[in-house]
Amino acid sequence: MKMEKSRENPSGGDGVAASDPVLLTMGEMRVLRFVLGPYQVNAYGLVCRETGETLLIDAPRGILAALEDVLPKAVVLTHGHGDHTEGLAELVHALAVPVFCHGEDAPRVPVSGLKPLGDGDSLSVGSLTVRVLHTPGHTPGSLCLHSGNVLFSGDTLFPRGPGHTDSPAAFRRILQSLEEKIFVLPVSTLVLPGHGPPTNVGMERDASRAFLARGLPEDLCGDVDWGR
Repeated sequence: MKMEKSRENPSGGDGVAASDPVLLTMGEMRVLRFVLGPYQVNAYGLVCRETGETLLIDAPRGILAALEDVLPKAVVLTHGHGDHTEGLAELVHALAVPVFCHGEDAPRVPVSGLKPLGDGDSLSVGSLTVRVLHTPGHTPGSLCLHSGNVLFSGDTLFPRGPGHTDSPAAFRRILQSLEEKIFVLPVSTLVLPGHGPPTNVGMERDASRAFLARGLPEDLCGDVDWGR
């Protein structure tokens, strides 16, 4: 696996720096990363090197311009929050690409004609297979995408903690999603989150279990750090 410097927007505005967006190359897979919008969302392009087909994961503000000559075959939304969908309407209008998301988050998404995805579904990107994992907690319809040894975790998992949750029930649900869907993956699985730098399953699994072993307040939710 070769990791490379991706295209980023250090100013925090809508544009991107004029640098190579390639984040990594692994066998027949290439991953592009675009860091966009005021919340510095990571949008990813999953590229089959054999065929050139590309799947776009999330559509923050400025994604159409950032793609330049990349033409995705489809868009998958990891969830329906506005920072991950703000560039979607412009993208769909310009490229007429199909958009996939989980049905429980569909009402949040600012375009029509959505195609549903559920747990256990799969998508083909050239010779690559992408497995869909429904991981509710951050939102009811949150999805993670697993291909090869890479997991696109959206806002379900970050370095040092799970995604934000709005209630203790949602926090318990995201912990369940992590244990049942994510932490059963090989420990070497690279995790590419919706914000911030990569991590891996083994590091986050061990940190989570150490965190849980210390005991949890019944009302815990919000932004949680495994180290606290």
